[in-house]
Amino acid sequence: MADDEVLAQRLARHNRRWGAALENWYRHAAVAWTPGMIVDHELRIRFDTFFPWTEFSHSLRSLAQAFLPSPAWTPRLLEESAVETALDFWEEVGDFCGRATFRQEELLPFFCACADPPRFGTRAGRYPDQLSSLPRADALLDLGCGIGLGTLEAARQCKATHVVGVTLEPLEAWMANRRTLPHDALRQQEFRRFQDIPAEFLAGEATSYRGKERFALILCNGLAGGRFLKRREQFLELLKTFDTNLQVGGMVALANSFHPGYRKSTEEFLQTAAELGWTVSGNWRNSRLQRQRL
Repeated sequence: MADDEVLAQRLARHNRRWGAALENWYRHAAVAWTPGMIVDHELRIRFDTFFPWTEFSHSLRSLAQAFLPSPAWTPRLLEESAVETALDFWEEVGDFCGRATFRQEELLPFFCACADPPRFGTRAGRYPDQLSSLPRADALLDLGCGIGLGTLEAARQCKATHVVGVTLEPLEAWMANRRTLPHDALRQQEFRRFQDIPAEFLAGEATSYRGKERFALILCNGLAGGRFLKRREQFLELLKTFDTNLQVGGMVALANSFHPGYRKSTEEFLQTAAELGWTVSGNWRNSRLQRQRL
């Protein structure tokens, strides 16, 4: 059976089941879900009875595996453990919130939306204080680059001629390399300002990247001390990655827009860096690490 036939069958089966499940919820429930509504524990339980996230996420992953180039491209938001219920999932997918069924031409923007949820905030202009203080650098590495708009913005500011971005999501790397956002027409327009900047975007772990050459500047925004990287062993792995990829006399720039609840873990990261001989400046929101000798 041809791949497109497999996809068509899976999509039809998905739409039949989950279209009926959502219709059943609205028929029997007294609550109509809307984006941004407060979801209490009772509503979560009731909704998950009609519309179980475990099964819905499995169906979405099956679609992704039929549609995307490799199972490894399946967005992590579709993992069963990523959220608690489909209600939480819908809060993460922008214009696709509240949707259970899809046309085939909607699959690419839908999976891109799953790989790049609005809370990631991956757009140009997010860290203006950091941007204004970046030094000139011929080679720039961005660890945790998302869809690459911030990477390209920094590359222009630094006049970098060699630019590499690394993101965990293969679909984000695909979007960044092609300067396309199928799920977000507004941010798509931002890419037009950076079409002249050559850059390579790769999918991989920020804490394990090993480049063929070293970089004068490493960006690592929204990672250290946040929800994805907050344990000491992770701090040590990231600092080792900085050591491996940074030129002598180079600089690591870190910024974030974390909830204040992450301040303690972010400051613990900076303290760990200082203990290992890094010169640390700035504050937990916008900091810089430097070494004179590696």
